[in-house]
Amino acid sequence: MAILALNKLSLAFLEKVVLEDCSLSLEAKTKCGLVGVNGAGKTSLFRLLTGELTPTGGEIITPKGLKIGIMEQELKNHHNTMQQELLSLFAPLQDLERRQEEVNHRLQAADFADEAEQHRLLNEQFNLHEAYIAQGGLTYQSRIKSTLLGLGFTPQDFDRPLSQLSGGQRSKLALAKLLLSDADLLLLDEPTNHLDITSLEWLEDFLHNLPTAFIVISHDRFFLDRVTDHTIHLQNHRLKLYKGNFSAYKQQYTAELESTLRHNANVQHEISRVESIIKQQKQWNREKNLVTAHSKEKQVQRLQSQLQAVELQPTELIFNFASAPAAGNDLLTLTELGHAFGEHELFRNLNFQLHRGDKVFLLGANGAGKTTIFRLIMQQFAPNSGSITHGAGLKIGYFDQVQKLEYTNETLLEYLRNIYPKMTETQLRSALAAFLFYSEDIEKPCSVLSGGEKARLGLLKILLSQPNLLLLDEPTNHLDIAGREALEAALANFDGAILAISHDRYFINALAEKIIVLENAGLTEFCGNYAYYLEKRQQLNLPAAAIENNRPPKAASDNKLAYQAQKEQAANLRRLQTRLQKLEDAINKHEAKIAELEELLASPEVATDYQQAAAIDQQAAAERELLNDAMQAWEDTAIAIEEAESAN
Repeated sequence: MAILALNKLSLAFLEKVVLEDCSLSLEAKTKCGLVGVNGAGKTSLFRLLTGELTPTGGEIITPKGLKIGIMEQELKNHHNTMQQELLSLFAPLQDLERRQEEVNHRLQAADFADEAEQHRLLNEQFNLHEAYIAQGGLTYQSRIKSTLLGLGFTPQDFDRPLSQLSGGQRSKLALAKLLLSDADLLLLDEPTNHLDITSLEWLEDFLHNLPTAFIVISHDRFFLDRVTDHTIHLQNHRLKLYKGNFSAYKQQYTAELESTLRHNANVQHEISRVESIIKQQKQWNREKNLVTAHSKEKQVQRLQSQLQAVELQPTELIFNFASAPAAGNDLLTLTELGHAFGEHELFRNLNFQLHRGDKVFLLGANGAGKTTIFRLIMQQFAPNSGSITHGAGLKIGYFDQVQKLEYTNETLLEYLRNIYPKMTETQLRSALAAFLFYSEDIEKPCSVLSGGEKARLGLLKILLSQPNLLLLDEPTNHLDIAGREALEAALANFDGAILAISHDRYFINALAEKIIVLENAGLTEFCGNYAYYLEKRQQLNLPAAAIENNRPPKAASDNKLAYQAQKEQAANLRRLQTRLQKLEDAINKHEAKIAELEELLASPEVATDYQQAAAIDQQAAAERELLNDAMQAWEDTAIAIEEAESAN
């Protein structure tokens, strides 16, 4: 049975089309992701489903009495505590409790000589109790508590008034209200915002076991893979339903896109062939030829109608974000590091080394001290104990999750040109394109950029500064899926080291070579990506809460620990071998580029143009420097592989 059907649904604001002729049907209990570029109209679709907007065409068909739930934008009763706010959802059950209590009082005071009245009260008591049980009266208070705990609140938070909550806490409470509602169809708009990994996993389990249907908008690809079984793609004002989670949709969509591009290329080739015939016939300028040309023009029109609309795809451009050379292999060393704020100890005796080219992600519960570690590394204040040693030649690029782009009316191109005057316009445009800023975007003033655009520009500015260590604190916040994929591509080709804090598990999985977890005021290291970290956690029987909420892990047997040590060694060897291959590819690219530039320098045209020759010579010198760094890193990695193989 369909829980929702759209029949030729359309929506437009004045001349701006948002949705056009959209039709689809969702069955009951469908768990559906809604994806599309920012600004495509995903939230507008939600507002249509709730009745906040009226369609300009078509219809929305739902079963009679269907209850649709959506997260509240503003929690209104600021005097309520968190628990009172959630208890308000269960007012009918509280009314049943009061009525049962009244009947009990009347039974106690009743005249037992009046058997009819006594019988009536007993019947009423029975009926009220049956209704109370049927509506979930025995479990609703425990459901409230488990939902609040699952979303990261503590029992001490339950009695806090709404007026004392932060914006993130209010969002989580609004999500709790939606999850506890008895809606038949939930509309979830970015529900993973403000959640740490423990809360994300709790939400995934909750939604996985939810017996009702939902549609979720999210940029968290890992989350979408875990909770959805269908995906709606909003593109070119149309909706298309795919069977499967995000990864399944992506595979199907990519295959369809490749087929469409091939079809369009074939049609365009035929159009070009026919147009050349038209041009030739018109040149001959005889009546018969003009008739033929006119007929061929109609053929071109028919062919053009066969071209299929394709959403603008990010250019497959990999810009070389080079790192500054470092004097040694050790970039950063934390020795017995400890810090506390007042009596609240965050961590103690932390020991950790970061080497050139490492890709490391720092995980831990919200408030465990991850950002504090970054601020200590940046020397914004001194630790209470221990030390942090910067390697020779260390150059840090720091992206703060609350970083704000300075206000300016300069265009994107002007802004970057003023910061990096030695870069050519071609280089700047290529770098902007790698972060999805195209010709129409780079002429916009920075002051009008969206949150996601500002985040992309901020990350690009840092990468162009050529750091050899990137400190990234939640870099994918505010980025849509396309922006996250562009950042992943840029960082995958970055030859410096990365130390990052992130809750984006897809992003972590794509880039991490090592994961360190801040737990029990100390660090635990896992050599591998996020999938390996999950595998190891399951092997050691560690729940997410044991790692994220600073509870001590369960003891593992000696055999299991030995097995894990072998797994870590094998993972480390795989990581080194992957790095060696990447370095070999980089060396080949640098050598090819140097040969190309030297060939240009030898050409007569360039040899007689002093300015052009100087610019090319400067590029060649930069490439040689990068080649030397890559060869040194290759040598270090090859030695490390030999040591790892001998250890096995």
